[in-house]
Amino acid sequence: TRYLPQADVIRQLVSDGVLGELQVFLADHGRALVTDPLHVDAGISALDGMGIYPIALSSELLGPPVDILAQGLLAPSGADLYATVAFSHEGGAHSAISTSIVTRTPIAATIAGSAARIDIHPPAFTPTSFTLSTPEKISRNLEWAEPTGMTFYDGLSWEATALAGFAADGRIESPLHTHAETVSILETIDEARRQLSKSESARRTPRTSPDKKPHQTASPVSTSH
Repeated sequence: TRYLPQADVIRQLVSDGVLGELQVFLADHGRALVTDPLHVDAGISALDGMGIYPIALSSELLGPPVDILAQGLLAPSGADLYATVAFSHEGGAHSAISTSIVTRTPIAATIAGSAARIDIHPPAFTPTSFTLSTPEKISRNLEWAEPTGMTFYDGLSWEATALAGFAADGRIESPLHTHAETVSILETIDEARRQLSKSESARRTPRTSPDKKPHQTASPVSTSH
């Protein structure tokens, strides 16, 4: 997503100070990919598969979190079905991110600063538009529209073009997404999953009809770091 047109424009706005001091990042990424939460492979993960998009954007904007708080629901296999994570960042900014593989959410994002706010329209991980709003009670809104007409996975062409350029320049990593930051993002996800796994100490049995044996399912967990 860092190679999409809207990402480049947002970086320019942030760099130019249009948003002021960044304070809050809010985002979600939920898609209804699992129809039977009781029988999900252990390797499937809402945080790994869906959450990585907003978590990576949070990292780009605010840097790695200095504190992590994770809540969510685990399947009997240990796979995280949904999770909400809160990050504290150096300087006092914070992120709140929700992700799921059992239900669809808007897939939007908000970047709020002291001088203005950006609302990235859903689905935020594809070529899309965004609205820039001022903080007044009656705000002034400006909308940036995606200019290429590309939709959904057509946006991967921007990443492929960037990769070709990096290879031609002899680069060994992307200047927009370094190896060190990639490792940092994965470490953040690992910590959130560790919190969920550590706090999932009990599973409850859902209601079943009398002629059926009860199945095990997972119960929500509340964790702190």
